[in-house]
Amino acid sequence: MTNIVPLDKSRGFTRMDNQLMDGLLAIDLPAREMKIVLYVAKATINFGAGAQRIPATDIAKAIHVHPDTVSKAVSSLLRRRVLFREGGARGDIGVNDPKDWIYVDPKQTKTADSAQVVRIGEESKQTKTAESLLYSKKETPYENLPSEDVSCPPSEPEPAREKEDRKAPFGKVAMLADNPHGLDESLIADYLAVRKSKGAQMSERVWARLNEKLRLCLALGIQPAQVMEVVIDSGWRSFEVEWITKRFLAKSPAQGKPNSRHHGFNDRDYHDGLIPREDGSYAF
Repeated sequence: MTNIVPLDKSRGFTRMDNQLMDGLLAIDLPAREMKIVLYVAKATINFGAGAQRIPATDIAKAIHVHPDTVSKAVSSLLRRRVLFREGGARGDIGVNDPKDWIYVDPKQTKTADSAQVVRIGEESKQTKTAESLLYSKKETPYENLPSEDVSCPPSEPEPAREKEDRKAPFGKVAMLADNPHGLDESLIADYLAVRKSKGAQMSERVWARLNEKLRLCLALGIQPAQVMEVVIDSGWRSFEVEWITKRFLAKSPAQGKPNSRHHGFNDRDYHDGLIPREDGSYAF
C-alpha cells in the first residue's frame, strides 16, 4: 500500500514496550507532563542507559516551555509515581514501573501543577494565550533561571503581612502634644513608668479620660500637677476624683471647736460690775 510510511532506521527510532504504552494511554496527565514523560523515556529507556541526571533546561528547550514549569510538572509526576528520582533532589531521574503509577490524582483540580490543563490532540486550545501562562505574570520577565536541574523549586517564604489598621504607639510625645493642663514632662514620664510596671499600656482614650479627671480636680481647687504627684507616689495606674479629695482632706488641718473643756474665755466681759477710774483702772 502506498499510504504506509516506511520506517527509516537511519534516522533512529524509540523502542517502548506495550506495558508502558498502555500505562500512558490509561493515565490522565496534562499535555506538558505527558511530554516530559516521553522525553525522560526517550533519554533513559531508548538508549538503555537507565536513570540519568537530566537538566530542566534541556527538557524546557525540547518541549518549548519555561524551566520553572518543567520543575513543577516533574514534582507532580514524582508525586504520582510516574517518575522516580535517585540520590536526592538533584539525582538521576527515570520512568517508574506503570504498575506503581497513581492513575487518578485526588488532588488534581481544573488547574494542574504544570499550569493550564491542555489534553493531547486539542490543538485548538494550545493558543498563544495558553502559552503565555507558562511565564510570570509580572511586568519584568525572568532574568536568572532559579533551577538548572530537574528539581522541585524551593518554596519562597511568604512576606510578612503588616497590619493595615495598625496605629502608632501612644506615648510621651503624643501626650505632650495634647497637654491641656500643662503637665511637666518629668511627671508624664514617671506616670508612664508606673503604668508600664503595672503592665498597662497608654492609649489616646486613657489619656483623654485622665485629663477629664484632672479638670474635675482643678474645679475643686486641686492643681493637676499635685494630683499627678499623688498618683505617682501611690503607684496608681489610674485614679478617681474621690480618691484625690480624700487624700487632700486628710492632709489639711482639722477645723472646729477644740476638744478641751476650757473654752469660751474670749467671749466673756471681765469689766462687767466694775467701776472705772480716772487712771483707766477699775474698782469694785
